[in-house]
Amino acid sequence: MTNLDHVIIRVTNASISVKFYVDIVGFSHDGRTPPFDIIRVSDTLTLDLLLESPKDPIHLAFSFDKYTFDDLHHRLLSNNVPFGSGVFERNGLIDENSDGACGRAKAFYFYDPDGHNLEARLYD
Repeated sequence: MTNLDHVIIRVTNASISVKFYVDIVGFSHDGRTPPFDIIRVSDTLTLDLLLESPKDPIHLAFSFDKYTFDDLHHRLLSNNVPFGSGVFERNGLIDENSDGACGRAKAFYFYDPDGHNLEARLYD
């Protein structure tokens, strides 16, 4: 079996990015292993935040269980983080039929502090 282990993400301010990924997205901070701040996504995946100006924004799609998907949606609303039903839409809607690696799912999209495009997915 093959799994993605970690992704290096360039960020302009590590403290702001750590706070966003922990407080808004709901991941955990595993600490700092220079030159990275390690964000724990799951038992098998981390985001390694590198303090370096992003060259190009990236797109990351995460699938969540219903409770976590709904909780993230609520945190975005509570913190006035724009989101939307399309990769580049911030219309406050959820796409009910988005294609992904495991088929169709509900999805919404939002930006992190550096403009990286994040996607939250809920497979039924």
